[in-house]
Amino acid sequence: MRNQPPPPPLVGVIVGAVVLVLILLLASVRIVEPGHSGVVVRLGQAQEPALGEGIHFVLPFISKVHALDIRILKVEVRTAAASKDLQTINAEIAVNYRIDAGETVALFRGIGRNYVTTVIEPAIQEEFKAGSAKYTAEELITQRTVVSTEIRESISKRLQPRGVIIEAVNIMNFDFSSEFNRAIEEKMTAEQRAQQAERELERFKIEAQQKVETAKGEAEAVLERAKAEAEALNLKSQYAKPELIWLTAVEKWDGKTPTHLLASPPMPIIDMGTQQPPTRFNLGTQQ
Repeated sequence: MRNQPPPPPLVGVIVGAVVLVLILLLASVRIVEPGHSGVVVRLGQAQEPALGEGIHFVLPFISKVHALDIRILKVEVRTAAASKDLQTINAEIAVNYRIDAGETVALFRGIGRNYVTTVIEPAIQEEFKAGSAKYTAEELITQRTVVSTEIRESISKRLQPRGVIIEAVNIMNFDFSSEFNRAIEEKMTAEQRAQQAERELERFKIEAQQKVETAKGEAEAVLERAKAEAEALNLKSQYAKPELIWLTAVEKWDGKTPTHLLASPPMPIIDMGTQQPPTRFNLGTQQ
């Protein structure tokens, strides 16, 4: 069998060149994932501008791309502070933040990839301590929204120059000493009892007022009846005439002979209670 002749040198050079180009091409391709920003470091120096998401070509072997997450992220910090009335507070704070895409190179150059532990967490702890010192322990509980807003503004003011944007600050939990918790519980119990006593007193006042109004109404009704009866008696006394008296006696007479005789002048015998008939009698004409 005859030996194959060696390939011409030109073919080997071409194949080698193609392989080298492919290697260089693959080495220069960088892909930045969605929601990230790429910082190109060439020979130890961060390059402007940052790379957006997608495919990018960089100088191979001498360039490295560091991807920074620019989506909204959350960091939770447990910290301790003292209130205005010197109560010890243990709090758990959740902060939503994101990296400004236009400041990723400066952030990477000035702080590096560990910006959370380097600047964000210390800022949260210090600003919470400063904010808590302005309020009493009770105010921190009752005005949690106000405290959260104030702390958010102070943290934002501190971190924004670093390229960190604060989206929200939530104080998820407050823990106080057992003595303070017991004092708060006793105060709430006393307030509830005071409110109950106020409601009872108000109820007694309403019931007493109702009784007064009822008695007043009854007294007015009795007075009106008395006035009406007095007015009726007055009218009778004003308009009573002999003819009316005789007519009344006749109407009331039951037809029986009277049992009492009176001397002249003749007088009607009228007993309104026993309904005696009216009669005239003279001593000289007794029958």
